[in-house]
Amino acid sequence: MSDGKPRVLPGVALTFVIAVAAYFVQRLPFPPLTLADGRHPIDALILAILFGLLIRNTLPLARVLGPGIKYSVQSVLPFAIVLMGAKLDFFDVLRVSSQALGINVICVLVALGGTIWLCRRTGVGQKLGLLIAIGTAICGGTAIAVSAPIIEADEEDTAFAVSAITVFGLAWIFVFPLVGGALGLSQHEFGVWAGTGIHATPQVMAAGFAYGDTAGEVATIVKLVRVLLLAPLIVGLGAWYAREKRKRDQAHVTERPPWTKFFPPFVFGFLGVAILNTANLLPDFTFHLQQSVLWDAGDVPVSMAQASTATSGFLITVAMAGVGLGVNLKGFLAVGLKAFYVGLFAAVVLASFSLALILVAM
Repeated sequence: MSDGKPRVLPGVALTFVIAVAAYFVQRLPFPPLTLADGRHPIDALILAILFGLLIRNTLPLARVLGPGIKYSVQSVLPFAIVLMGAKLDFFDVLRVSSQALGINVICVLVALGGTIWLCRRTGVGQKLGLLIAIGTAICGGTAIAVSAPIIEADEEDTAFAVSAITVFGLAWIFVFPLVGGALGLSQHEFGVWAGTGIHATPQVMAAGFAYGDTAGEVATIVKLVRVLLLAPLIVGLGAWYAREKRKRDQAHVTERPPWTKFFPPFVFGFLGVAILNTANLLPDFTFHLQQSVLWDAGDVPVSMAQASTATSGFLITVAMAGVGLGVNLKGFLAVGLKAFYVGLFAAVVLASFSLALILVAM
């Protein structure tokens, strides 16, 4: 079993335990976890991230846990996103997407241009600056992972860019709901802001659902539209880098990655399930239970859409635990301050500019 999938089980089990603990703590019957009206203002997603972050940076983690932690983020989360399509109406997807596309494009261009400009001013390396800019503008670590081989970035630049994007994105999970509440943003407005202004998909979803269910749904849709912008950006980046290499008389030109790197399959799965839900093709069941020692006789209705949505919510929390477990704060703080400031600048510019556009246009 040394080369098989069971290697992921220890790490996945840890993220599942953290997710269950987050749900349990969220429902403890005292403030601020449970208010007088029965609401739970602190979402299990955020608690899972905090628990993972605390464990990662206070306890030694066995190496055997690493593959499973990555699996929870890279494989469990996409599956959870696909299932979440069962909660959405495809016509709403089209409506929100068309409204958010223009804001997404403008924000991406501003984030890229501003970050690259600051890198030149501060002397931060071009490749590191590009990775931070692309990760901020599009979809966090995924965009960085795809872009790094295109521009032949080394492991140190790639690792720092991913760390910076992750930490600043985690900060926005807590800052965005506070700012949104202070400004009185509607669920729809906040969802568009989170989808355009926060880095990675898990962070967008955590902030969105912490603000409200509608905000979380809108944020996810807007974020998926933003992810699709990775395709033209990477094609353009590859063409630009190839031209730069030809100018330096270098023979090797990095090949572009396959189409699945441009268009993650989970995006199509998410939209496909949303179409099924819109067309009322997700069935409902009724279980007819006989009297037993475990339950009373009766009928138990089960909605496929509701079951998929509930499963999705728990799996997303599992992935959030993996995100928290993946952040090494000591390693991040050991990196040069110039690059740190570039990442902070990019995050603030994107968040501020997208918020300004939303306040003006919506």
